[in-house]
Amino acid sequence: MSNVGEVIKERRLAKGMSKRALAEKAGISHSEVHRIENGERQNPSVPMLIALADALGIPQDDILVLAGYKTDGESTPLIERVFPDLKTRKQQETAQKIVDGLSRNSDLKDSQYDELVRQVEMYLDYAKKNTDT
Repeated sequence: MSNVGEVIKERRLAKGMSKRALAEKAGISHSEVHRIENGERQNPSVPMLIALADALGIPQDDILVLAGYKTDGESTPLIERVFPDLKTRKQQETAQKIVDGLSRNSDLKDSQYDELVRQVEMYLDYAKKNTDT
C-alpha cells in the first residue's frame, strides 16, 4: 500500500468499522474520512492523521511517515523543518493551523490568498507596535 488513504481504508475494514464509526471515534466528519480514503484529500493535516491513527490503532509515527510528514527515524516535525526560524511551540502551532486551514480551503482564488497575506502582515505589524510601546 503506497498511500495513506489506502492504509486507513484497509485498517478500517479489517476492524469492521464503517466510515461513520471511524469518523466518530476520530472526531472528524465521515465525508473527510471518505475524501482521505479515496485520495481526494491529498494532504490531510497532521492532527487529523493522528486522530485517525489513534482511532485505528496505527502508530502515529507510521502514519506520518506514510503521509510524508516525517521520514523513518526522524524526530523533527515537518512544521519545524519547513519553518526553522519559528522559535516557540506557539509559533509552530500557529503556523500549523494556518497551513491546515489553507489545505482545507484550497479552492480559494489567488486574490483571496493575497488578501489573507495582506491582513496577516497588517496584524503582525499592529501586534509588534503594541508590544513595543
